[in-house]
Amino acid sequence: MIIFLFSALSGLLTGLSFNFNSLSFLVWFSLTFLIWAVKNSRWQKGIACGFIFAVCYYGVSIFWVSRVTVLGLVVLITYLSLYYVLFFLSGRYLSNKLFILTIPCLWVILEFLKEIVWCGFGWANLGYSQYKNIYLIQIADIFGEKFISFLIVMVNCLFFEIAYCLKHKNKYSKRKIIWSLALIVIIFLSCFTYSFLYLKKSQTDFLSQESQSSGKGFLKVSVIQPNIIQELKWNEASLGFVLKRINSLGASTDEDSLVIFPEAAWPAIVSEDNFFEFKRFFSEINRNTLVGAVTERDGKFYNTALLLDKKGECLTLYNKVKLVPFGEYVPFRKLLKFIGVLNSLGDITPGSELTQFTYEGKHFSVLICFEDIFPFQVRRFSRNNDFLVNITNDAWFRSQSEANQHLSIMTLRAVENRISIVRSSNTGISAQVSFRGQIEELKDGNKDIFFSGQRSFNVILSSQRSFYNAYGEIFPIFCLMVIVIVILVGFLREHKPFFYTSR
Repeated sequence: MIIFLFSALSGLLTGLSFNFNSLSFLVWFSLTFLIWAVKNSRWQKGIACGFIFAVCYYGVSIFWVSRVTVLGLVVLITYLSLYYVLFFLSGRYLSNKLFILTIPCLWVILEFLKEIVWCGFGWANLGYSQYKNIYLIQIADIFGEKFISFLIVMVNCLFFEIAYCLKHKNKYSKRKIIWSLALIVIIFLSCFTYSFLYLKKSQTDFLSQESQSSGKGFLKVSVIQPNIIQELKWNEASLGFVLKRINSLGASTDEDSLVIFPEAAWPAIVSEDNFFEFKRFFSEINRNTLVGAVTERDGKFYNTALLLDKKGECLTLYNKVKLVPFGEYVPFRKLLKFIGVLNSLGDITPGSELTQFTYEGKHFSVLICFEDIFPFQVRRFSRNNDFLVNITNDAWFRSQSEANQHLSIMTLRAVENRISIVRSSNTGISAQVSFRGQIEELKDGNKDIFFSGQRSFNVILSSQRSFYNAYGEIFPIFCLMVIVIVILVGFLREHKPFFYTSR
């Protein structure tokens, strides 16, 4: 019974670390209970433990999905629990094989699989909880966010070893703790040293570049946060109110900036038949504008970002490539046609190419909605661009937790690729994250969500991409190699060669 309680406690504490920035420290020991359960459960109970942990972990961290679909949250958590059942079953075997390395490696591999299998869902990866720890996350530009997850699990393994040693007073365990502690101290010192040196060097290089280029290392943008609640967004009776709000906010921005509106900011479908009205509206604002809208062409609907000049002419557009399952399209629609409610949902058509926008000689691409949660997608968008823009509508979830978590993901993407990212969100959080991971938010006093406003940012530009951007997810491959080598060495020790002769 206690292993079930420990699994639940571990999941609850880990989930809480994503809901409150002040509780992000919990992940550094919350998994200790999970590791204890792994070490002390048989495979039959391990399956139940994995499921219990996932239900508590994701039930707490992504509870806000239920505000859109309770059924969707249940299905999602059930699916994600499979990874933690696998963690228990595999961890049980690896827990006796250099587990200070193998257990963290196993966790990293499972986080990687979550991002690439089926639709991909890397939300609430452990490393994202540390997005405000600027002297820890810089190492992500080499190994990615999952290296931070690796460190978190490694520290939890150390805490387990210490607890085990205190309970059993085992001299061998004491030696293991000393070696484990020494390894962790060396890794952390290396990370903090690397971060300090990078931040110092990048600041020096940037100031030097500024003095030589007379301010060309910045680009001025104005971010709009309309704060239109979802119930009003597509309500015809509210059309005048919505248009008045976005017109007022757009016209209050600096004339020499690129004005950025959020995803689907335009409260109607844009087509060839009504494009003149769309164009006239933004020509009256008289700004260079990037705006999100649902567009229709040849009977197909797209989630689109459009770059308009001051006259409202469309210069470039991008149709969203990565769509939200059960939100923008229905996976396996033919197989699920017996579910009536799914048949009533229409599909958005995915875009086919990554579009590059140009403004004042600077290049950027747009990530719409949750496209920034996919590391491989952001890597592709980052190449040959000076900065990135994310436009999103998080109004669906009505949650500070969701907004914070989305910002944490964008922060790690910026550091991983060494590229600044600007976000315009309908209800917040709208912000700029520099390629160093430094965050500037649009705020109203202490509030960063559920208010309307606009703010200008000087986006810090950089053309130098990272090692991670060039080579991608090599760290999960390294983790897989570690596990294979440990298993192979263990196998050879257990099955000595036939020619081995004892003395």
